[in-house]
Amino acid sequence: MEKILRNRLTRGIIAAVAITAILTVFFFCEKAPEGTIKIGAVLSLSGAASVVGEEVRDGMLMAINEINLRGGVNRKNIELIIQDAKTGVQKAEEAFNSIETEHHPVLYVSTLSSVGLALAPLAKKHQVVLMGLVATAPELTRQNDWVFRYFPTAKDEVPPILSILDELKVKNLGMLYRDNAYGKSFYELVRQGWARAGATIKGEAFKNKDTDFKAKIGRLKHTEALYLVVDPGHYKRIFQELKKQNYKGIIAGVGNISTPRVRSLPEANGVYLVAPIIYNPNFLYAREVREKYEAVYDKQFNHYAASGYDIIKLLTGLLEDEEISRTGIKRLLEAGFIYPGIFGDLDVKPGEHDLHFPLHPAQIVDGEVKYLR
Repeated sequence: MEKILRNRLTRGIIAAVAITAILTVFFFCEKAPEGTIKIGAVLSLSGAASVVGEEVRDGMLMAINEINLRGGVNRKNIELIIQDAKTGVQKAEEAFNSIETEHHPVLYVSTLSSVGLALAPLAKKHQVVLMGLVATAPELTRQNDWVFRYFPTAKDEVPPILSILDELKVKNLGMLYRDNAYGKSFYELVRQGWARAGATIKGEAFKNKDTDFKAKIGRLKHTEALYLVVDPGHYKRIFQELKKQNYKGIIAGVGNISTPRVRSLPEANGVYLVAPIIYNPNFLYAREVREKYEAVYDKQFNHYAASGYDIIKLLTGLLEDEEISRTGIKRLLEAGFIYPGIFGDLDVKPGEHDLHFPLHPAQIVDGEVKYLR
């Protein structure tokens, strides 16, 4: 991977760069007393969203292992300091404080909007970059200048989904969504977009602890289409209830339907979504990384693991040959850059804190992601 080209305002015209999976660059380092470069990771490794934290962790570890096997960075190994947020605010804060006290890493990575929102004030207090993965709440990157995100938000997912539903001539939409910052951000954008189109929408929110969807689906079963904004662990029960109530409408969902555990469900066949390009077998870079991942972990690759892998590679390319400090990392991230990664080309403008990769209209067909265009 060639070094990411950056600093548009001061370094002239940015040229396109090529990337292949077999090329590796050296990672960044801050002066470390024990000769290691430490990254703090507060990940949800237990609870309803544990699959997210586990996949992100494994992707990051694979990228770090590749770098360390090639001699590390400036002859120093990278060390990932992991603690479980347990999908809760208090545990996340405790995990951050524990890592900060004992290790003082050069930056932090977290998963989920709720965890990122809880850690944002701590990142500001300690003047350290917090990079949110698999976190869609719009307010995450609005809290302070130390928080960044590498993941699409509702603003990225909703317009193409509405476009798909419009092409299918849907006028009466139902929406089942999580009653949290994640779900509400989707519902509000869908409601606004749907109102402009002159169509109707009926929403039903549910708590994470809810396991019985009979009544909520009963109130939505007469809609022409149903948009599901839920966590991966909820789909099986929801699909089963839709089948019991003989729902005949079109089903659409958020990008997590593309994960193997969800798209392999028989009831997921035919569901519409928007998905990153990593599931396209013709995208060679993603295919090579996927083959490595599946050989190492003996499980299917998905975009959670890809985001963990790619954030390490992104930071590596951006910070190569730089004198790195906590403030230096923030400055470089804010400078703007082009990055050709596992999700395709990222074009981050100066000052942007949301690093969102491209999404493409798709449908689940026989357990696989089929891109519509």
